[in-house]
Amino acid sequence: MNPFDDRAGSWVGTCGFRLMPTDELALEASTAEASGEADGWGWLLRYTWTHPDDGVQSGVLLVGSPDDDGAISAGWVDSWHQKPRLRELVGVADEGGVHLEMEYDGWGWTIDVRRSGDDLTMTMHNVVPSGFGDFEGAYLVMDARVAPGLASGMTSAISSATRSRMRRQPGEASSR
Repeated sequence: MNPFDDRAGSWVGTCGFRLMPTDELALEASTAEASGEADGWGWLLRYTWTHPDDGVQSGVLLVGSPDDDGAISAGWVDSWHQKPRLRELVGVADEGGVHLEMEYDGWGWTIDVRRSGDDLTMTMHNVVPSGFGDFEGAYLVMDARVAPGLASGMTSAISSATRSRMRRQPGEASSR
């Protein structure tokens, strides 16, 4: 069965984000909702996070159950990262969570979801190939840490001040 089959519920917390390895992490509110799927053979994680320029974002990660060797696969889509395609990741599961990897355009991406007590963490790393700029290797892009709480509507933890600060005027271009 899935390593998260007993992890259903709602969480609230924070998520740090940075685009480049030299950027500071921008810490904002984050929410997560999870449920077991397909009679416990899958686990679905819906999450929100806030981009410092583009506002509230959301994503979905569907993790399958491990095979006899612990290998797993997952489907992932995020409103900011790697869109518009549904991405397939492969990896391994252990008692504490999952490690997932994929390649895109010669680059790499990893997602780690870990559980500690009732809390969840999700980290994402971008893996820069050699020969691209001054940096090579993996660097932390997202660091979400959530604890049990009500994530009603997936945005309840995002304060009105944060939402208004993140709103763009009509026609204003994204800096991405």
